[in-house]
Amino acid sequence: MAPDTPTPGRGVSTEPVVHAPAVVKVRPDPLQGRLVRGRYRIISRIARGGMASVYLARDARGGALFAVKVLRGDLVLDSRVRERFLNESLATQMVEHPGIVQVVDVGEVDGGRMCLVMEYVDGESLRVAIEKGPLLVDRAIDLFVDMAEALAAAHDNGVVHRDLKPENVLLPRKPSGSLVKIVDFGIARILDAPRITTTRHVMGTPQYIAPEQARGEVVDWRADIYALGVLMYEMLTGELPFAGDDPDTLLRQHISTPPPPLVTRLRSAQAISGPLERLVMLCLAKDPLHRPQSMDELAARLSALRPA
Repeated sequence: MAPDTPTPGRGVSTEPVVHAPAVVKVRPDPLQGRLVRGRYRIISRIARGGMASVYLARDARGGALFAVKVLRGDLVLDSRVRERFLNESLATQMVEHPGIVQVVDVGEVDGGRMCLVMEYVDGESLRVAIEKGPLLVDRAIDLFVDMAEALAAAHDNGVVHRDLKPENVLLPRKPSGSLVKIVDFGIARILDAPRITTTRHVMGTPQYIAPEQARGEVVDWRADIYALGVLMYEMLTGELPFAGDDPDTLLRQHISTPPPPLVTRLRSAQAISGPLERLVMLCLAKDPLHRPQSMDELAARLSALRPA
């Protein structure tokens, strides 16, 4: 005999059963509220990456705000990661320029985790700005010039960034001396310093990597000129010259595939001058000898393109 099927009117509610939402307990960050390096009181976490988290902190002595970058606990024993942290500190301490974020302290927090204490930049990243659409040409040129001048200062002090990308360029809300702040010199190469490793391996972000860097070669300042060329292309068009999810394909494209002409990627409302287009494409030359030969040269050529 079939079971009796409840029907309306027989004392069985037809209202849906509503379950109370599960209570999710969020574990508090163990560093929040802590005093690190005997001086910097952690306020909150403001960013988290693959290897480290960045916290907003206040100087207990003077009240100024700083950013504290703390290595993930599970990477404490990874010598290469620790090396990158020390490299970032050394690279930025070698360069004083308003367009480069300064590291003011380096050391450890509990558990041996390394940390960098840096000047705090109140603003958004260039990545956020690009996601809103192509930048206006005049604004873009101003940013190009300031990025080139900051990187020229690094190169003059023997430091090549090697990982220039929108996430590593901050745009302060109240700029002073420069419209940009370049960060994350973790894989910077210090020219004339002994090689840290003896095996060749590719380091950098595949979307922005220079051909010689993609081949695993030792690079100089012209690798940063190529990466800035990619950034300029993206800022003006809203698109990368080479895009995709497969790193190996991207590396091969940077090595051997000509980038699409910039004008073919411009949106209808955007127009740029011929000299600016040619300069961007020149920065993307496969052969370093065919690019501008210094950031100082590039900055001067970009400045000449500013409206009178």
